[in-house]
Amino acid sequence: MAGIDLSGVRMVDAHTHPYRLEDLLERDPEGFDTRAMFLGESFSSSSRLKEGLWPFVHSLTGSTVYGIALHRWLAEHLGCEPTRAAVVQARAAALQADPVAYTKGLLDAAGVVAVLSDEGFPQPPVSAEEFERTIGVRVHRVARLEPWILDHRSGTFDELVSGVHGEATRAAADPNCVAFKSIVAYRTGLDVGDPSEGEAREAFSSWRDDGWRETRDHAKPVRDFLIRRTLSVAKEHDRAFHFHCGGGDPDIDLVHAKPEYLFSLLVDVQDQPVVLVHSGYPWIRESAYIASVLPHVYLELSELIPWGFGQVEWALEMLVGTVPAAKLLYGSDEAGEPESFWISALLARRALERVLDRFVERDYVTTKHAERLGAMVLGESCKALHDLGT
Repeated sequence: MAGIDLSGVRMVDAHTHPYRLEDLLERDPEGFDTRAMFLGESFSSSSRLKEGLWPFVHSLTGSTVYGIALHRWLAEHLGCEPTRAAVVQARAAALQADPVAYTKGLLDAAGVVAVLSDEGFPQPPVSAEEFERTIGVRVHRVARLEPWILDHRSGTFDELVSGVHGEATRAAADPNCVAFKSIVAYRTGLDVGDPSEGEAREAFSSWRDDGWRETRDHAKPVRDFLIRRTLSVAKEHDRAFHFHCGGGDPDIDLVHAKPEYLFSLLVDVQDQPVVLVHSGYPWIRESAYIASVLPHVYLELSELIPWGFGQVEWALEMLVGTVPAAKLLYGSDEAGEPESFWISALLARRALERVLDRFVERDYVTTKHAERLGAMVLGESCKALHDLGT
């Protein structure tokens, strides 16, 4: 019996971070594979990791399944020997010759036709239009709340609230802005309360007097108030709202990043679509339960894909067998290295084919059913949720 074939599915990557072409070309080509690794990527986003540890981190790449697969698969793509030295050399030559064509070639080979780009990292922001020119495929904008708070908090509380509301309204007026996002898990935690305007106003004064330290006493009521206000704008303009959920780089408030902490808010806003970015990884089971009982909660699959290499099939089997496939969104969490788009998509497609093969073998579904479920996870669910024309 022929196995499940998802090779013709046009994939949409629901979670990426933009980069500038000049930044890509200025990076040391020797470290591309480490920068594409979870531990290596953290060095570009975390303020808590010591730069002096980079040589040790770089030495670990070749001892990871992710690193070995990256070298092997990229060697096949580039037509070179499957050694790290040969891959680094061939990749550098292709990238320097035509970086846009190189990146577009990776995306085409992986079947990725569009991405959603979180404009919150890096800063200053890279526009969706610039990123689209850099990678050669359609880019849709995801607007992040936290930079708006930073930009408008220097004045009064009323100016902050008005400023954030104005930013959200302008973003919603942009037809290419398909969602809002918050990384409050990195700030004051996912246990978002429902403070009154008076409580938020009082906390704002204390937060300012405290030098803007991210305390749960002062910063949290303000951030929670603004999250709920921005959720209202998202609902008014039919936009999904994405929450970073679960682990991330070492800057995160890991104690309060678990999916369970977001549950009360999700119940409150259950009539509007909310995406748990990273599916709460590593707390994927919790997220699967939440998405199973709350109709408008969606799960995005990055971090697990690609960095949880050995867990991907187990997790996909549990997720696809538990959560409606219409609420599962493929994503890569690419953050600066074009190979991240590519290896994530290859891994997701291959792992999902094997998982769906097992579902057919067990007589849970037919081949036709399985291929429809696979197409949903790899792109159709994201397109439907965000009303993409891709």
